[in-house]
Amino acid sequence: MTASSTAHNVGRHPSAKEERKMRKPLIERKRRERINNCLDQLKDTVIGAFSLDQSKLEKADILEMTVKHLQNIQSSHDPTLGLEAQQKYSTGYIQCMHEVHNMALTCEWMDKTLGSRLLKHLLKSLPKSKEEGPPSPRNDAPLPGFSPLRGDLEMWRPW
Repeated sequence: MTASSTAHNVGRHPSAKEERKMRKPLIERKRRERINNCLDQLKDTVIGAFSLDQSKLEKADILEMTVKHLQNIQSSHDPTLGLEAQQKYSTGYIQCMHEVHNMALTCEWMDKTLGSRLLKHLLKSLPKSKEEGPPSPRNDAPLPGFSPLRGDLEMWRPW
């Protein structure tokens, strides 16, 4: 550009092309900054996962170790662990229902129909195991051990 053309462009707004030219280095710098921040986070995670003392790792090393770590996690995924966790959750849920039932029986201030509705809701929400197949439609039958005619709760046990 010559001095006369530069003087001519001082008072006018830059064109869209010129604006993109000016913004491109800023956008690229922000993009590289985001990438480097993520790589730093990955490095901290990988160092912890592999129990490394090295704080100076190349970006390629960090990415390779991350891929290996994710592959190890994926290949070691044991489906029986999910079943075991689900069984523990179901057992805890049933124990909780039992405690709610005992509380409903012993609380004199609690309305028995409210206790029955609460237990019915908990029973409807009882987690199903994957082995049982798709959930069956649930009916609104009264809880076992509850007689709506008598209006009180008997000892209910889920087993």
